[in-house]
Amino acid sequence: MVEKQIVQWLKSNCLIRNKKVKIGIGDDTAVLEYDKKHYLLLTTDIVVENVHFKLTEAKFSQIGRKALAVNISDIAAMGGIPAWALVSLGLPEKKATAFKSIFKGILQLAKPFSIDIIGGNLSRSDIFFVDIFLVGMVEKKNLVLRSTGKPGDLVFVTGTLGGAQKRKQFEFMPRVKEARIIASYIKPTAMIDLSDGLASDARKLAEASNCGIEIEAEKIPISKDANRYKPIFSALYDGEDYELVFTVSPDGAEKVPEKISGLKITRIGKLIKQKIFVLKYSDGKQIKLQEEKFKHFK
Repeated sequence: MVEKQIVQWLKSNCLIRNKKVKIGIGDDTAVLEYDKKHYLLLTTDIVVENVHFKLTEAKFSQIGRKALAVNISDIAAMGGIPAWALVSLGLPEKKATAFKSIFKGILQLAKPFSIDIIGGNLSRSDIFFVDIFLVGMVEKKNLVLRSTGKPGDLVFVTGTLGGAQKRKQFEFMPRVKEARIIASYIKPTAMIDLSDGLASDARKLAEASNCGIEIEAEKIPISKDANRYKPIFSALYDGEDYELVFTVSPDGAEKVPEKISGLKITRIGKLIKQKIFVLKYSDGKQIKLQEEKFKHFK
C-alpha cells in the first residue's frame, strides 16, 4: 500500500465520535474545540535516520531543530501559533549521550516561538529517530484548511523552491509570522505547507478542495540551491522547502502583497474545475504533474 492508500484507509476506519473534533485525519493538523474564540491544533511528525537525515550529513543539534521545525510548519499552515510540545527520542545505545545535543537544537527553536517542552518519552532503538507531538492554537476566524479552495482561485507560494537538501532543510524558519498575516489579512481560501515538494503538496491541496490545478512553469520562484540543470524539476520535486502554498479568490487577489516581512510572494497558477494536475508553459505546452519523487512506501 502506498502512503495515500494508507491515509485513506485510516480516514475510513478511524471514525470521529467526539463532536469537539472539528477536523481529523487529512489536513496539516487536527482541529479541536477549545473555547468560544479558539481552536486547538494538534500535529505530530517524526524524523528518522536514513529516511529524513543521515548522521554523516547533519549534527545532532540540527536534527533536533528540524524535528521541531517541521511540526511548527504544520501549525503555521493552519494559520495558528505553536504552544506545547512532547518529545520522544529513540536512540541506539551507543548514541545515548547525544540527547543533550538533540535537545539543544530543539530548545534553540522552541525559544523564539515560546514553545514549552512539557514531556515525552525516551527509548532504546536500533534506529535513531525524533518524534514530536505539537499543540497550538488558532482563532476560529483565522483557521485555514487545505480543503476549502474553489475553481478559479489563484495559487500563491512564499519564498523560493528547490535544493533544500543542501542546507535549508536544517536551517529553515517555519513561516508562522507570514502565515498569521496571510490568514488574518489576506483571508486565503486554502493553505498547505510544502514538505514533499510543490508538485505533490499543491496537488494535495487541489484534491482536498475537489479541484484540479494549473501551475505556470515560468512563474515558479526557484532557489539558488536548485539543480541548475533541471531547475523547474528541482523546484517541483526536491521537497523539504517548508514554504506555504495558499489560494485566494480572484476578488481577493489585490490584497496579496509582493512581500510579507521581506519574504517574496509569487502567484504560480490557479485551481481549476477539471480534475487534472498540470504544469503549463507560456508556449501552450502542458505536462502532467507526477506524484512526489520521495515516497515513504513504494
